[in-house]
Amino acid sequence: MKAISKYFAMCAIALLGLANTSCMSDDMDGTPSCDYDVVLEYKVGGSATETRAAVTRAAVEDGSEDLNENLINRLDLFVFDAAGKLVKSLPLTDASVQGSPTTDYKHKKLESNQLKRSEITGNTLYLVANLDNISGITTLDQLKAATINKAATFNPKAKQTSFVMDAKMEETKQIVNGMIHIQFQLKRALAKIRLNVQDDKGNTVDPTKYACQLIHYSADGSILADGNITDNALNTDAAASSKVTAPAVTQDKKAVFYSYANSWIDKTKGNAYAEEPIDVNKQTYILLKAKYNGKDYFYKVPVNKRLYESNDAATIDWTKYEPLYRLDRNTIYDVTAKVDREGGSDPEHPAELKVLPTVLPWETGANYTFNDAISIKTNIEKNGENSSKIAFNNATFGPKISFTEMNTNGKSWVLQTDSPDYGFIYADKVNADDGSYDLADVMTVITGNGTTTEVKPFYVVPRSVLDYTQRDNYTCRVYMVAYSPNMKVIINAPSDGSEGTATGTGTKTDMEFTQVK
Repeated sequence: MKAISKYFAMCAIALLGLANTSCMSDDMDGTPSCDYDVVLEYKVGGSATETRAAVTRAAVEDGSEDLNENLINRLDLFVFDAAGKLVKSLPLTDASVQGSPTTDYKHKKLESNQLKRSEITGNTLYLVANLDNISGITTLDQLKAATINKAATFNPKAKQTSFVMDAKMEETKQIVNGMIHIQFQLKRALAKIRLNVQDDKGNTVDPTKYACQLIHYSADGSILADGNITDNALNTDAAASSKVTAPAVTQDKKAVFYSYANSWIDKTKGNAYAEEPIDVNKQTYILLKAKYNGKDYFYKVPVNKRLYESNDAATIDWTKYEPLYRLDRNTIYDVTAKVDREGGSDPEHPAELKVLPTVLPWETGANYTFNDAISIKTNIEKNGENSSKIAFNNATFGPKISFTEMNTNGKSWVLQTDSPDYGFIYADKVNADDGSYDLADVMTVITGNGTTTEVKPFYVVPRSVLDYTQRDNYTCRVYMVAYSPNMKVIINAPSDGSEGTATGTGTKTDMEFTQVK
């Protein structure tokens, strides 16, 4: 009898071991009764394995440690069921968010009573960082309607103590060594604006030599990126000399500002191709006070203004227009303002400088793979050996450029210059006899959508004659930015070894041109 009892006991132990093994190897669709310990993984920015357009690494901007842009001192985890009802909220204070990195993710093993497998399966999870006053949430709709609520204290010119971030749990859940790993890619709720001021010769002006004020910034925003906030607490302080002060925060000799998301698109404009479809009373811009010829003037510097020149379009595609007239979360707007003319005499009547921003994702320094590559064959037809010199009113003095065999993987793009003194003109608009052209035919940008396969031949041309009393060897750079994500595309490199394909001066993403007399 003892032997039989011992036999059954051993069988029970064996069966229990098999059950545990089955539980350990089960996936997330198994029975909720078999729970695992949960590992929370989080990072700021994009994934190290997500695909990106073919760009140089320099086109991805890292968060600044000195400006607290990657700092996390608190996390709040929310779990909602299919009906949007709160299942659990889990605050993780600064003492409990310390973890060792797993690849580029922070790694935090939760206690067994903090979160269970049964609370993950079939539910929606959100992670919020650095928000101390988050409470009273009982539904997902309430969280989507909640604001950061810093409108009373937010300062766009100050170094932030931390950045509110949010993320929705990725669909892929991994089970490693019997533990569920859930991942979140946190994105900042703020947009970052950087102003680079240049003199009339193109030299960078030290931030101590000018003053500035951010106009029409958003002082509050939704907690979640997919929130449904309609009131963005727009700051409407009037431009005033007393508020145009030296930059309080600088980075690489650029003034730094922050703002929550803001849009100034106006869809009621009758013809967006004839006039800018914007509400000027909501437009975010920088009021700049700088010297020209030794005298102080005021200038209006648009933060994001990239009008599509689709004058022949039958209908307006607002999905293309809207990103050109707004500030988006977790995005950097680099603007260069070249002070090369007289401005306004007072802050209420500034002269607008024509600028084209560079828009970049705001990441943390992860290494990206580029297997979702954009491919473009660039053809540079030189004028003799000249591949970079251009002259006013003689387009054919410079090289003729075209793009063929374009594959942008469904992404829209814009070709632009870093100077408003230059533009583009199609070859068929140029006088074949002497290379002259009508300034009315010179385009600020050339644009295309995800189905564009080629760009007909064009020239890069100056908009005015070179003034040797003011500047010499005046240069500009030409580059292409693809959207979703916003990144520079390789356009200045031979696509293959065939004849007619050449490389101009500059970098792989930037063509450099020099105006000569």
